[in-house]
Amino acid sequence: MEKSKKGEILRELRKLSVQVVALEREKTTHLYSKRSEFRHDFSVLEELDSKLTGDIKSEQVKVKQQLEKISHMVKRFHKELKDVKPTPEFVEKLKVIMEEIEGTITSFKENQRKQYEELIRDERMTYQEIQAMERKFDAWSQLAEKPDNKSKTPAAPLASARDITKDLPPQVAAFEKFLEETGGIRGGWDEYDHGTFLKFRNRYKGKIIFIKHALVAIPTKTEEEIRDHEDWYQTYLSMNEKKKESIKKWREKKEGEKEEVLSKVESELAEDQQKEEQKQQRLKEQIQEEKRQRFSQLNAWKVQKELERAQAEEKKLREALDKAQKEEDRKKEKAELKQKVENYKKEREEEEKFLEDQKKVWEEEEKERHRQNSAREIHRFRDRDQRKIQEKLAKEKEKENEKIQKQKRLDRLREQVDIEVDRDPSRLLKPTAGWTSRLKDKGPSGSGPVIQMPHRAIPSWRQGLT
Repeated sequence: MEKSKKGEILRELRKLSVQVVALEREKTTHLYSKRSEFRHDFSVLEELDSKLTGDIKSEQVKVKQQLEKISHMVKRFHKELKDVKPTPEFVEKLKVIMEEIEGTITSFKENQRKQYEELIRDERMTYQEIQAMERKFDAWSQLAEKPDNKSKTPAAPLASARDITKDLPPQVAAFEKFLEETGGIRGGWDEYDHGTFLKFRNRYKGKIIFIKHALVAIPTKTEEEIRDHEDWYQTYLSMNEKKKESIKKWREKKEGEKEEVLSKVESELAEDQQKEEQKQQRLKEQIQEEKRQRFSQLNAWKVQKELERAQAEEKKLREALDKAQKEEDRKKEKAELKQKVENYKKEREEEEKFLEDQKKVWEEEEKERHRQNSAREIHRFRDRDQRKIQEKLAKEKEKENEKIQKQKRLDRLREQVDIEVDRDPSRLLKPTAGWTSRLKDKGPSGSGPVIQMPHRAIPSWRQGLT
């Protein structure tokens, strides 16, 4: 049911918003348009409308800021509730936040209530004014529908509609009748001629001399017509001033009626305000009762939390004692284990020291054996080297002796043979004895056919010598 009701309200709001947009567009088109003939009359209304629109926008921004502030405070309260601490300070903090949220919401509702009351008062006053205007319009319509026996032309209905003077001030009715009889706001002239007339009249500040100059500028009018138009315009200005004074008095009268309506509305609003104050008083009493209930619940919650906190502290104390006992047992086990490790380490060090001493003794003995073996090997190697050196020296000496013997034999042979050879440089270019003997044996050695045997090529420097 609530969802369907909310949906209907939202649809109604959307429908009203579309209607408001359409009315605003129509108002701007017909009343505030620059091409409208009544723009000057509605300029005051346009300024008031613009001012009210600005006020509405600023009020919307203010309301939005207040709602955001309340939302932020509620979110902060929810955030605090996520991490509940069973301490009096935390409870006091929650209480302060709740009171702050409640005070903000109450002040916001109070401001909205005052604004709504003011809007309701303005709405009632506007409604009564609209009803008065509607009654006046109905009276005009009824008068317009009555036939006019005095009218003799087909344009009688229009004339009778314009001759309604019952609900109008006399000066306004006389001015309207004057305009109707004399041809409107330009006295029956067209817009150009009337504008030229006004231009020259304003130039010469209404002096009669302007008629001669206007006669030249308006060739379609005679001097008599211009003088008649001047008389008409002076009458028009005089009646227009009287009309304005009459409208001013009519407005003052309406202001008085408005004051009466306002006093009536204020009396009604006073009654409504008294009822609202009674309602607010009952609401405050209800709020105070709810506060007392909340405080009693809060105190019960405090007691429950204190009990839970005491139980939690007792539990923590027992856990701390168990933990301390376990820590003590663990330290004892650790000390015993440490003692065992120290004993094992000490035994290990003694054993390592004994093994190291044994190793040093063995290394000394080994070094001594190596030293003795080295001494024996060195003596043996020295003997061997000495022997090889002697053998080498003996072989060298033997070779030297052989060389000396060979030289002696050569010397003896040289002494036995005396060779005398003459120097013949031409012998270098002659064939050798071997070559000569070879040339002699060129004939075939067998009985068969002679086969050309390959032989080595003759160098170029020897070719042609045979």
